[in-house]
Amino acid sequence: MYLTPEIKTALRKKRGVLNLTKGEAADQLGINRLTYGRLESPERNEKVRQSTYERITLWLAQDY
Repeated sequence: MYLTPEIKTALRKKRGVLNLTKGEAADQLGINRLTYGRLESPERNEKVRQSTYERITLWLAQDY
């Protein structure tokens, strides 16, 4: 499963609104900070596990 450009933009936007570092956002998602950095990158399109995809979409759906 791949993240869409819209999801990647939403990750960056929410992280900015919450004033989180990539490491802090990764901690909230329960993933490695290096993995998070690769996922947020607009140039890279890496495959993610179903569980990681679900964590991301649930985190994005939460109110900030």
